[in-house]
Amino acid sequence: MKYRRLLFALLAGLVATPAVQAASSQPMFTKPISLVIPFSPGGSTDPVGRIIAPYLGKELGQSVVVENKPGAAGAIGAAHVARAAPDGHTILLNTGVVAVHPNTLKNPGYDVRTDLIPVTQLAAGPYTLIVNPKLPVKTLQELVAYGKANPGKLFYGTSGTGGSLHLLTEFFKQETGLDMMHVPYKGNGPVVTALVGGDIQLAFDTIPGSKALAEDGRVRILAVTSLKRNALLPDVPTMDESGFPGFEAETWTGIFLPKGTDEAIVKRYNEALVKVLQIKDVQDSLAQIGYVVVGNSPEAFKKQITNEIDRWAETVKQAKLTKE
Repeated sequence: MKYRRLLFALLAGLVATPAVQAASSQPMFTKPISLVIPFSPGGSTDPVGRIIAPYLGKELGQSVVVENKPGAAGAIGAAHVARAAPDGHTILLNTGVVAVHPNTLKNPGYDVRTDLIPVTQLAAGPYTLIVNPKLPVKTLQELVAYGKANPGKLFYGTSGTGGSLHLLTEFFKQETGLDMMHVPYKGNGPVVTALVGGDIQLAFDTIPGSKALAEDGRVRILAVTSLKRNALLPDVPTMDESGFPGFEAETWTGIFLPKGTDEAIVKRYNEALVKVLQIKDVQDSLAQIGYVVVGNSPEAFKKQITNEIDRWAETVKQAKLTKE
């Protein structure tokens, strides 16, 4: 009798196996994937998504469609993805602003620590410190000396109060001891326009825009915020070289999934993206806009974001900024 029961169990297992195999062979992605970018087309973030999308689609076996959802310094698009179905068909490409929002916005509509799953950091690059060419300074040291000799007479612009560039400049103020006035604008375009026109004297920017402006003589680049010089600006020194050891700030992009997404989907995305980032054409295209590929693990990416949230919290505290 025991033998019969054992034989029945084995036969049942053989019958069930094809069904299990069929279920496991079902494709993970069954419709086009929406890659949400929470900023307008153009700038330095949107091109990253458009570089990555076709290669990622090929790797996953589904088309990846870029969808721009701008507003509230990236919060609207991030909140949209946080509320999306956690089935892997909606993903977010965002920047380091996700580590800023918990410190500057009362109700951003999402929290990166609880509502989104970090998948991988795609790429990172430095900011540039740019000044109006009529300002009588050609180096960072000269800017600091000028600012200290003229307290309250330097005006800096950002794309909005409480944004990444605002906190970066506040950090810069704290490191240099400069007394500068903040002028917030609605977007980075108006900041550059104001700088070129002389309404403000300095700002932090990304490499693609500032490089072109510098070549036209409309701005002067004093330094980059990475610890190493950037290949696109080999003659521009780092902040570290310019008398501020260890000064580092990066603009980066990364991929996120909605909370509740199955671990298998997170793993599949991470593997696919890391593979895509090894493609030479992808690396070359990202390098042309000032980025270096990263491709880390979800765990490492999550830890990085946590560290940045803590870092900006200290900057906000010292600057005595309040949440809006």
